[in-house]
Amino acid sequence: MPGYATGRGVPEAGVPGPVEDDGPDADVEFWGLLYLDPLLEMRLLTAEPAVRAELAPGARPPGEALSSAALSLAGDARLGSVLRAAGIEEDFAAAVAAVLTAPDCRAFLRASATDGEAAVAARAFVAESVRRRTTRHGCAPVLDGTARDEAVAAIGALLPGADGTGAHRGPVTRRVGRLAGRLALALASAQAVKRRSALTDAAHPAAGDVLLYLSRGAAIREAVAAAVRAARPPVVLLAHSLGGIAALDLLVLRPLPQVALLVTVGSQAPFLYELGALPSLEHGSPLPAHVPRWLNVYDRRDLLGYVGAGVFPGRVRDVAVDSRQPFPLSHSAYWSNPELYRLLARELP
Repeated sequence: MPGYATGRGVPEAGVPGPVEDDGPDADVEFWGLLYLDPLLEMRLLTAEPAVRAELAPGARPPGEALSSAALSLAGDARLGSVLRAAGIEEDFAAAVAAVLTAPDCRAFLRASATDGEAAVAARAFVAESVRRRTTRHGCAPVLDGTARDEAVAAIGALLPGADGTGAHRGPVTRRVGRLAGRLALALASAQAVKRRSALTDAAHPAAGDVLLYLSRGAAIREAVAAAVRAARPPVVLLAHSLGGIAALDLLVLRPLPQVALLVTVGSQAPFLYELGALPSLEHGSPLPAHVPRWLNVYDRRDLLGYVGAGVFPGRVRDVAVDSRQPFPLSHSAYWSNPELYRLLARELP
């Protein structure tokens, strides 16, 4: 399976391929840890000796003003529109309250001021909002890295002590770099043990959908075919994840000349073909000539998005986008990523 270990494609001759593997992306790795533990950065900063400096007698803890301002964030209309666009507005107020009342946050706010204190709090609020939204709905919000960073910047701008950058740097970045792999594994293992039923409930709908499709996919394919017949040519099939499997199966099994382009996004169709589990096409058989032009969009951090050019040589073009989100958010972040829409604008007939 080309790119199986990394999710990246193998460039075709004369076709620019995805960038070479340049090691872990520190920013994405950092956010991956925050989504697991929104208070991690506060805890690491509080542990730094420079941050624990004693306050002068009678001085007001620097975090008091930040805490007071944070409680009024949910009422800001402009911020509300940014949070709404990011898909986390509904959970934001509860997330702020949860962060501010957590012992780790209280310890952080009691410490003396740090560079970027407002940005640290903003990142914790956003990470906790994402965690709550994912837990409540069983799936991550449609949120790419740019929308996330815009939310962090908008929150930080309303808090005292904002440095205007929103970037994490210095000792916390270095410490996260040292701890990231070990801590991610420990957190994931601890969460898996403690929240087995919740994780099962979150995971089984996707697996169940795939199993349902593989056993009873004809009705799903017919629904797609009916939509194609009702549309005015030229038709583009744009399909995400399992939808890409259904769309490809339909086009393999049935010539639909009105379909000018198939666009799959974060799809497992090449992987199922290599497993011999793609209903329409036995492994080793080529794509029929009537299958239209196929564009396959993937994110190298989306563990459910597979490349297809090496599996179907000359019949599919893989295009990488970067939503700057760790998995599983990367699997849904395509739809808030401007890169995808710029690509579609160039490709749609």
